[in-house]
Amino acid sequence: MSTSKGPFQLVLCPGAWCPASQWQGFVTAMQRSPTDISTITTAQWPVSGVASLSDHREAVLEAVPDGQGPVVLLGHSFGSLPMLEAAVVLEDRVKGAIFVDGFLPALGRSAFAQSEGRRGPQVMRAEAQAGSVPPPDPAIWGLRGQQAEAVAQAMQPHSLSSLETGISEQAAARVETLPKRAYIGASAHRGQANPFKRAFDSLEGRPDWFSVQINGGHLLHIERPTALAYWCAQFLAMVAGKVF
Repeated sequence: MSTSKGPFQLVLCPGAWCPASQWQGFVTAMQRSPTDISTITTAQWPVSGVASLSDHREAVLEAVPDGQGPVVLLGHSFGSLPMLEAAVVLEDRVKGAIFVDGFLPALGRSAFAQSEGRRGPQVMRAEAQAGSVPPPDPAIWGLRGQQAEAVAQAMQPHSLSSLETGISEQAAARVETLPKRAYIGASAHRGQANPFKRAFDSLEGRPDWFSVQINGGHLLHIERPTALAYWCAQFLAMVAGKVF
């Protein structure tokens, strides 16, 4: 999708169970912002139960526009892991990365590793069919009513193995070589067992990260698309060398 406002190509990497279409509200909000992006594309995850983490990396790379234009990657939740694998392949073409309530490799290389001690992995393994985990009830992310119903109807199964498999050493190390990094967290998380709260808290006071918290739950692109777009636009301005 073209925006024709700047040099960067923004590539969105959704969370588990989330189709590309779920990010349309955020894309629309970004188009209304004074951003520095020329295109916005979204990875579409494979729904097969045999899809590996490598397959998800390839889905990210397929969403990257052809050419050598500078890229900023945005990974939400699980999407931060294949985002980092793709960043290894894209090398210097990546000018920045945005983690939206994402997993930081320093806290575990897989989604399940970061959820150790919580019931989620056990429940998902028990519910998996043919290697696919059915979507959870959106209420676990604080959604209710018509909004929850709309999200539930659009969600898709997700590969169990991609949640269990850890990213490569190269991808884990890639975090430290990204030119610019942002972490946008949700305020609703409580307790140190929550991987997204731990991730956000671990960045407190670090000048090498742009970190901000938005009032809302895990699906910020659904609950607060305009607020998320605002802070992403501020980060893009930083990547472009501008002051906001």
